[in-house]
Amino acid sequence: MTRVMITGASGSLGSAFARHLIEDGADVVCLLRPGEGPGGLENHLHRCEVRRGDVTDLASLETALEGIDEIYHFAGCAVTLNKLHPLMEQVNVAGCANLIKAATTAGVRRIAHASSISAIGYPPVGETADEHFDIARSSCVNSYMITKRAGERELLRGSRAGGPEVVIVNLSACIAPYSDRRYGWAMLIESARQGKLSAYPRGGAAFTSVEDMNFGMRAAMKNGVPGRRYIVSSMNLTFRELFQQVAEVVGCPPPRRAVPDSVVRAAGRVGAAVAAFRKDPMKSPFLVPENAQLSVSRLFYDTSRAQRELGFRPTSLRDSIAAVDSWLTEIEVDGLIGALGPREVA
Repeated sequence: MTRVMITGASGSLGSAFARHLIEDGADVVCLLRPGEGPGGLENHLHRCEVRRGDVTDLASLETALEGIDEIYHFAGCAVTLNKLHPLMEQVNVAGCANLIKAATTAGVRRIAHASSISAIGYPPVGETADEHFDIARSSCVNSYMITKRAGERELLRGSRAGGPEVVIVNLSACIAPYSDRRYGWAMLIESARQGKLSAYPRGGAAFTSVEDMNFGMRAAMKNGVPGRRYIVSSMNLTFRELFQQVAEVVGCPPPRRAVPDSVVRAAGRVGAAVAAFRKDPMKSPFLVPENAQLSVSRLFYDTSRAQRELGFRPTSLRDSIAAVDSWLTEIEVDGLIGALGPREVA
């Protein structure tokens, strides 16, 4: 049986994909950093092998990759805050360089890299981008875009130099459980649950369901052309349309008001001022200028290549939204039980 490794296996997307493969009976090895908890793998660790390593540590990767045939590479820094640029360079760029070196030494056959549509670039208003989009024409630039694109280059360069075959999967924003409740899409769904979904920005983006991510990653590993990018995304939505879907699934009133672009940008400037006084970048407000710009843009992408070459057929987001809603309910219940203590629960 083919032995596959999943890097970043405790994170939101990595754990969702790991659970999918494990439940399908695959021989899965999950790479976790030393001392890292199971995250989204908590109930699946007994059904897979866990190895410890860090993509920023080449020696640990060389040990961890022994006997591995294929790698699904999910490890990365996916928080779109420019203040985290040094960390993104370490994980998204140097981490890819280390991975392809270690994989070459270990004799790995093939890598499917979970990249981002950000690495394609951000198309101007009225344009839908495909894999041929000229990144020099991107409507805006941020550290996440720069480092994800650079990470792709490292993998492809190593592949051309005699390393494993590499296929790039450019995922759009994936709505999945175990995402960051401060910076991830769980924040939006939690706001809806709390009745705080009162308005929406005028922009829009591309979104992916967990089911479509799972299919796209496996199809790319099996049928993707080495060295080629594939955009995998379920649908392009304005934020009004997305918020409407979230409200319907969660069962709350949808927002009726649009926030003017000028207000969003002003809020981003305020967020930047607040962030400047916080030493820990991860305590930065979500709405800083780079995220404000994304919120007022309409960043839409074309999945024709993935449909044509991988057999990809986009599905609905509703099951993924419901899965995040259920996960947040579990967190609330666990928190209530913890607060009550064993006597009250009994």
